Amino acid sequence: MAAPSRIDILVLASLARIPMHGYELKLELQYKHVRWWAKCEHGHLYAALKRLEDRGWIRGKDKRIGGRDRRVFSITAAGRRWLADSLRELATSDDATYFDVDLFLSSSFTMEQGEFIALLEERRGVLERQLAGARQLRENLGELIPAVGRLIMEHRIEHLEREIEFERRAAAELEKLSRWGPFLGDESIVDFLERTQAAVEK
Repeated sequence: MAAPSRIDILVLASLARIPMHGYELKLELQYKHVRWWAKCEHGHLYAALKRLEDRGWIRGKDKRIGGRDRRVFSITAAGRRWLADSLRELATSDDATYFDVDLFLSSSFTMEQGEFIALLEERRGVLERQLAGARQLRENLGELIPAVGRLIMEHRIEHLEREIEFERRAAAELEKLSRWGPFLGDESIVDFLERTQAAVEK
């Protein structure tokens, strides 16, 4: 399976909540401030919608809404399967650099609570093994590593230590939730923004 695309996961997770047209999806991504934490550009949305529809992961249907013709998209069963597989792959891949934990968390409601927390715990185990390996490498190299190399290793070790602690805390907090599901429920993003005047990304 190809590495999951951030924008594909974000769009599919949004459509798993409620069918939306392109403008609503753009508002939802802006509300989630995805440019800030997921490094996703809103301008890639329409290309992603075409790609996802071509792959059969979403289905578009033309509708007249508020006096305008809109193409409303909904996630298909194949799209739900791909999303679930992508999230599992994010959680269990033994990468040596970076786990997109924010992207993983943003799609949490698309899975059962227990399965999601189990994957988060599994991911913590992956990171703990990486941390042990990094510490062993630092010990093995000892004085044979230059200052720049030592700083890089220390940065990696400190990053892993922080990630492990964050994932431990995230799992504990999510396990306590009595209500599991999307924050907005089935409310339209347009209605939510009108009701709350929440800030959106420009």
